[in-house]
Amino acid sequence: MKKSPAMPPPMKTLVAAATLLITLLAGCSAGLPPATRGTPAAAAVPMLKGIVHGGQQPVSGATIQLYAVGITGTKSAATPLIGSTVTTDINGNFGITGDWNCTSNTAAYGVNPQLYITASGGNPGLSGSVNNNALAMMAALGPCSSLTASTFISLNEVTTVASVIALTPFMADIAHVGALGAPSTGLVNAFKTANLLANMANGASPGALPANASAPVAEIYALANILAGCINSNGTGASCTGLFSATTPTAGAAPTNTIAAMLNINANPGNNVATLLNLIQTQAPFQPSLNTPPNDWTVALNFTGGGLAAPTGIALDAAGDIWVANAAGLSVTGLSSTGTLLTGASGYSGSNNILGAQTIAVDNTGNLWLADTMLSSVVELTVSAGLIQSNASFTAGGISGPTGIAIDSQNNIWIANFAGASITELNSSGVPLGSSPLTANGALQGPIGIAIDSAGNAWVTDNEASDIVEFANNQSLLTTTPYTDSAMLAPQGIALDSSKNAWITDTGINAVSLLSSSGNPLLTPPATGGGLAMPAAVAVDSSGTVWVANTQTAGSITEMVYANSTPLSPATGFGTLNQPSGIAIDPSGSVWTANAGDNSLSELIGIAAPTQPLAATAGP
Repeated sequence: MKKSPAMPPPMKTLVAAATLLITLLAGCSAGLPPATRGTPAAAAVPMLKGIVHGGQQPVSGATIQLYAVGITGTKSAATPLIGSTVTTDINGNFGITGDWNCTSNTAAYGVNPQLYITASGGNPGLSGSVNNNALAMMAALGPCSSLTASTFISLNEVTTVASVIALTPFMADIAHVGALGAPSTGLVNAFKTANLLANMANGASPGALPANASAPVAEIYALANILAGCINSNGTGASCTGLFSATTPTAGAAPTNTIAAMLNINANPGNNVATLLNLIQTQAPFQPSLNTPPNDWTVALNFTGGGLAAPTGIALDAAGDIWVANAAGLSVTGLSSTGTLLTGASGYSGSNNILGAQTIAVDNTGNLWLADTMLSSVVELTVSAGLIQSNASFTAGGISGPTGIAIDSQNNIWIANFAGASITELNSSGVPLGSSPLTANGALQGPIGIAIDSAGNAWVTDNEASDIVEFANNQSLLTTTPYTDSAMLAPQGIALDSSKNAWITDTGINAVSLLSSSGNPLLTPPATGGGLAMPAAVAVDSSGTVWVANTQTAGSITEMVYANSTPLSPATGFGTLNQPSGIAIDPSGSVWTANAGDNSLSELIGIAAPTQPLAATAGP
């Protein structure tokens, strides 16, 4: 038989004792060479006001800096915009005014640059003359145009946790946050995500979530409480040394401030989990918090509704929008990068052309393609401005019980027909190409997953024959003998890295196989551990790191890299998920899973390398 594939925490009253006239982007152009200074526009000069708190105590004497993100590459140097010294007063208040505006200096900062603000050093309410050099906090503000005279900013441990988590893939340290180009879709979306995790105006979690989303507030507050011990000290005691020791990476220097410590936590979410939780002091300032250690420190937003019903396939488009095939919902669900529903409360039904779509792919024009197993069809959904406009169904070319779909650089669609024991290739108009259906001279028995490498060749997992078949982009068979590593039993998902190595999930042996571009085994035996349990879908980020969805009821994701035969994730994997069946990486470096067990989507924020979606799929 064939296998089936808070409330906000209490805050001190935020008052400003005097009118504060210090700089918007405080005298920011005063620190620039004269040739780059823009002409001030009085109407475009707001005043930014805010307050800095460590826990619930104001931080006095903290140095404030406002940055425009770097645009010369990932983690490139950000540009400080305040040329004079701005510090907080005895109540933690600060104000910024000046001659910066959002339309000048476009060559240096990009159009409407993304801005973030930091607070460094200062006295967190301790007696005597104290300057905590380990204190570093931040808030991700967003585009310059969003700042007005009424903008108020709270910098505390919560805004720091939220900002660092979302910006980790683009961040090297407090002064290096950037991406290539301006604006960068991934970085812009990361700033939006930071503002979903925390409200940058009042310093509480969550921010302005859509109605269908939920945030792990207790975990965010626990992380804030972990930082609070060091922030609310003189910077030299056990609270800081313990934090820095527990957040020192295996290969690398110990952090020296709280932003660097939080950056290391998010980059290594499985390290020293219990040790970090034990750093929380009694009467922790942010509640509710965690009392027992979590599985790991990955922070995930969760999304429901929108017609999600046994979601299986998941794919992202160039804007970072998320598209999901609902195997049991007769529909497709679309979400924006911030989780807002694009397809309504019930999803998009496609005029009854969708019955049991299991996988989904996005082509080079942004249109969606579904493999509908129940209807033995492939459905094209035309998308414009993030909305589905129309649909068309195709059945020719031997399409029969399709379970896998992938698209090549020529916008040709490759389909794995599980029931038909074959492969079909369609052009972008849905017309069968060449000799479709392809049977590999009768060798194919139950193809289930398919992926296209950089040469346009199609790699197919044959779940029934326990091997891999490769077709050239001209449909010729490249595998005289199908590829295997001798341990392969029930190969399912497949993804290809930039070296054309094939990563293959195997639900039969709870392992991941790795084959070279010529089909030779690179892992002997296949990789196990790291949470691998019923591994189904697999995706590779832009750094070559591999992410696997483990489809157990108490599911998780596994992280792997080519140089290691042992996964990087802990024994139970990352996250707490319910039958994650599809996986994809977005341009902001977040890992998305489609969770068939509880009809939800999860976004594990900022743990991968930013990956620009192309014509690809990450379903089973």
